[in-house]
Amino acid sequence: MNYCPKCEIIIRGKKSCCPLCQGRITDVPKDRAVWESASADAFPVLDRKISSFTFIKIVTFLFLALEISFGLVRWMMREDAPWVGLVMAGIFVGWLDVLAAMYVRGNLIKLLTVEAYVAIAVNCFVDHMTGLHGWSYAWVAPFVLLGLGLLTILIATASGLRRSEYVQYFAINAGVSLLQLLPIKYEMNPVPLPALIIIALYLILLSGLMVFRYRDLKTSLARRFNV
Repeated sequence: MNYCPKCEIIIRGKKSCCPLCQGRITDVPKDRAVWESASADAFPVLDRKISSFTFIKIVTFLFLALEISFGLVRWMMREDAPWVGLVMAGIFVGWLDVLAAMYVRGNLIKLLTVEAYVAIAVNCFVDHMTGLHGWSYAWVAPFVLLGLGLLTILIATASGLRRSEYVQYFAINAGVSLLQLLPIKYEMNPVPLPALIIIALYLILLSGLMVFRYRDLKTSLARRFNV
């Protein structure tokens, strides 16, 4: 082994010059301080970080493990554990939620939109599993959509976003709000007034965008759907 007095590193193998500075190398000094200082890595050691893809694989594996475990519990307990189905559904929704959050983590409005849609879907599912009392259609869906629209405006204003960067969410929310007509039609919504009010508000907003901000809306939707 040799030693580079300039880089203060010990060089293994047969080298004629320092591989870092190309300078003259010497025999390794017997000084203990030199050995201790030269024992440090010549290059910085970077901390290993879990990539997004690896994180998704870990979450997916945990999801499958939990689903298999609770599936076994459900098979063993038969009719004595009706709650297991809800737990398995909750785990599945949680897995989808994590995937969505990882996919849209760089866009706060998109993240809130996805989370709001997931929340509506989860509440509708729970409502159906617990006897379909209609509270998810009558109250949860309308007020979540209302809050989502207000938060979108607040975040866009506070962040100074251009209209073409966020108006597509109002168009998408308007389309989603129209889905509330299905529970009303099939009499699954015992109090349809809140849903109808939210539908009307989004349609009025969408009409205003089409009349006064058509170019921004067109640009925003084209960017969103890669048209």
